[in-house]
Amino acid sequence: MAYTEILTGHDLTAEQWDDQLFQEYTGQLWWKNLMGTSNQSVIVVKEDLTKKPGDAITVGRRGQLVGGKVTGNSTGLGNEGSVAFIGQRITIDNVRHLVKVMDIPMSEKRVGFDLLQQVKNALAWAAQKDTDEEITTQLSGTSTGRVRGRYLYGAVDSNWNATHSTALTNIDNTADQLTTNMMRIAKRKANLTAGANLGLVRVYPMKIKSGKAYEEWFVFTGHPLSLRDMFDSDAAWKNAQLNIPPQSNSDSPLFSGSSFKGAYDGILIYEYERINLVSSTIQVSHNFLLGAQAGAVVWGQRSKFGEELQDLGHVVSYEQHEIRGVAKLVAAESTSEDQGMVHVFAAAVAD
Repeated sequence: MAYTEILTGHDLTAEQWDDQLFQEYTGQLWWKNLMGTSNQSVIVVKEDLTKKPGDAITVGRRGQLVGGKVTGNSTGLGNEGSVAFIGQRITIDNVRHLVKVMDIPMSEKRVGFDLLQQVKNALAWAAQKDTDEEITTQLSGTSTGRVRGRYLYGAVDSNWNATHSTALTNIDNTADQLTTNMMRIAKRKANLTAGANLGLVRVYPMKIKSGKAYEEWFVFTGHPLSLRDMFDSDAAWKNAQLNIPPQSNSDSPLFSGSSFKGAYDGILIYEYERINLVSSTIQVSHNFLLGAQAGAVVWGQRSKFGEELQDLGHVVSYEQHEIRGVAKLVAAESTSEDQGMVHVFAAAVAD
């Protein structure tokens, strides 16, 4: 009896499809250049659970050494400092995207392209969109990590209110449009810990390798409507763009692409259309000033591509399946506050 066999190593073997699907969709993520396995990354990636059992992982972070310095002939014993270690448990679960193709023989006859390849592309797009949106959704959470030192509502800190919905009503369409000064306030909130209305834990900038050294940068992700206001009307921004110094990391993907809009005061600025718009008395954008360890993505299983034939192969269901979890990282030193970000709310008047 004659038959067709797909041998190991063939372009359509399951393992190869699985790897291609995962690489293609993660390579298209909007967040991809800010993701990495290092704790210096904005979005920390963990894949430990792909190699061992478990439905959760604790993402550990080390605090700074407090005390512990002696000089001269002073005794070290009894004068040791302390280091706080912070852990956050992130659970993982199934995430699946599925599509069914009816009447396969005639469907393949009717189209002038590789049907299976197009299905794979569609599943990769769905996985990419879902992961991007999940990262954005988690970072947008305002119920955990909520302290005044991690929030800026409009142009002045006094717009703050412990109740999120109340603080939003303090934002004005004109006075609270996004400006470079708002970015600088947010950066000070990230950097400073000694003072009223500030956090207890510093937000550290991410580090980018530059030759043998590292450069430190914060990242601002803004909605197009709010960035429009700053680009059109902010004199400090316009002046900065006329006097941009050469970027030593100009070959880094962080300094290129249509989303990258420039740099200001140690902040890389990106436009992202999926930044949330919040309806209050006016339309408000929920922008982010991000540093290292703002969030985490944990994979328990990379993408797998599956198919199930029915009706003697006339109907086929295709699936992209992975196991993952996404979370905003929250520090727990004395008080719960966001580990690596400051939330910046600005007016976002429609065109």
